[in-house]
Amino acid sequence: MAGNLYPETDSCEAPNANSEQFRDVEALPQQLSGTIDPRPWITRHLAQDVNPEHADLIFLVCYFLSGLSDSSAYRAWGCFVSMQTGNTVFLGLGASDTLDQTTYHWLKSLVSILSFLVGSAVYSKTQYFGPQTRRTLVVNFGSQTIIASVAASLLQSGVIEDSGVVTDNHVFLKLVPLSLIAFQCAGQMAASRLLSFPEIPTTVLTSLYYDLVSEPGLLRPLGRNKRRNRRITSIIGVIGGSVIGGWLSKSTGRISPALWIVVASKFAISAIWLFWKQDPAKAQGHSTASIS
Repeated sequence: MAGNLYPETDSCEAPNANSEQFRDVEALPQQLSGTIDPRPWITRHLAQDVNPEHADLIFLVCYFLSGLSDSSAYRAWGCFVSMQTGNTVFLGLGASDTLDQTTYHWLKSLVSILSFLVGSAVYSKTQYFGPQTRRTLVVNFGSQTIIASVAASLLQSGVIEDSGVVTDNHVFLKLVPLSLIAFQCAGQMAASRLLSFPEIPTTVLTSLYYDLVSEPGLLRPLGRNKRRNRRITSIIGVIGGSVIGGWLSKSTGRISPALWIVVASKFAISAIWLFWKQDPAKAQGHSTASIS
């Protein structure tokens, strides 16, 4: 009468369920190990997207470097290396025989424009390697550092005349450092586009002046209009860089000191990108994808 209070099927199912749970637990480390990225740490680190927050500070420094480069280049070579609007005007004046042809201002301006165009074409292609990854930004500013250091070395070593004022000596040799500096200037503009800061392209001010005064929130409190703040700071940066560049050219009689400041600054920026915080949104997305 007592019978079997626990049917045979029930007594067998419980151990089976427990054994399945044990098997799941034993398989868990294998599942987790499958989500680990086998690439070296440095490769994974360089492949991370950087956090664009506060990255505008980098490009405000680039505006200072543009002012420094352009003021020094104008005193030494009679043209600009980043402000291509001025070079276009010089080119037009040369074509109309308005400029003194012995200074070759028009030729220098033409070389600067062409070099900037080539640099823009090259640096714009870095978006295909991950527009906001560390590796793209490090390679971008690292290459700018190398190119600018080559130009500064050619001048300081005496291979090319390192004069802070316009002269007619070795005009065609001076096109070499001029083209190098103009080429690398396109890199910082490309980086500002890659990180979605179109309001601070680092090379031009004309459109920035218009955008500043046409801003609907021009008179908002200081902390409530970041775009306006960036534009104002950019203008101050160009003015400050131009003052220092002009002072260095006048006091040293050379252009290389200003270029070495550019080299050191862009080397520092390259290193900063290595330690910049990862974009939290992209990091969360990668972790979710790994779990799934």
